[in-house]
Amino acid sequence: MPYVYKGLATVTVMARYFGQAPLELTTLECPVRLHNAGPGRVHVELQHYLQGPKDANTLRVMLPHGMMVQGPILDGCNQPNGGWLLVDVAHYDLELAKPGSLVGWKWQ
Repeated sequence: MPYVYKGLATVTVMARYFGQAPLELTTLECPVRLHNAGPGRVHVELQHYLQGPKDANTLRVMLPHGMMVQGPILDGCNQPNGGWLLVDVAHYDLELAKPGSLVGWKWQ
């Protein structure tokens, strides 16, 4: 799968839930590869473990030239030697999810 972007990015992992204060953890200069995974979806490859708040459900990737990819985490694998995340990047305002609505995805 050809990548759309390969290089360093600012990656923010977020836990956004209705009735709770949003939690965020940002990694600067994180090496990533972005792939088009179909309409409104981006596959983000990681070269190392990505730190984030417990029960994270949203990802934001800021590229050096100012483009931003943000959306709910649909699936993924976060391992010490890298991993991947599938993100829904449809253009809409992100709603806060109800606690416990991870739908099969669990941040580790």
